[in-house]
Amino acid sequence: MITFDQSKIKDDSHKMSLTAESEAVRLSNELRSKKARTYIHDQTGKRIDIPAKKGFDIETADFMTMVNWLANPRIKKSNSLIAFVHRWLSVKFPDEYSKNKKKIDSRYKAEKELILSHAKNDIVWLGEVGFCNMVRLDGSLNNPDTKIIKKKNGEIRIVRK
Repeated sequence: MITFDQSKIKDDSHKMSLTAESEAVRLSNELRSKKARTYIHDQTGKRIDIPAKKGFDIETADFMTMVNWLANPRIKKSNSLIAFVHRWLSVKFPDEYSKNKKKIDSRYKAEKELILSHAKNDIVWLGEVGFCNMVRLDGSLNNPDTKIIKKKNGEIRIVRK
């Protein structure tokens, strides 16, 4: 079973790690609920209120919670988050996902077929969606001016032409 280890977000020098595993942890954190908060802006002294965000824990959420999140048009979602949830559904609930794939977000028809055929119970496969040119398996969101370089230590470097 995959767990999203919070210690993977930063590397040994306490900088943000650019690995697929750390990206999977970041995406899972983005789905979690957040309390409302307030802070004072340093330079202007203005009070900034950030409203609460309703979310879910992807490790413990059931199938319908994630499907409802995908279907809710009021929630702002990035393509990376959508792809991340689809990949997680294919790994955690493979039978339900394959049975209900026509009912879940019809815009991803070809992508869902590719996800089901490439599904791996691997955190690296889940986290790849957070990087440019790796969001969708069908390549529909790829940018030809961007190149991905995978280093031996697992880090990913993005080079723009």
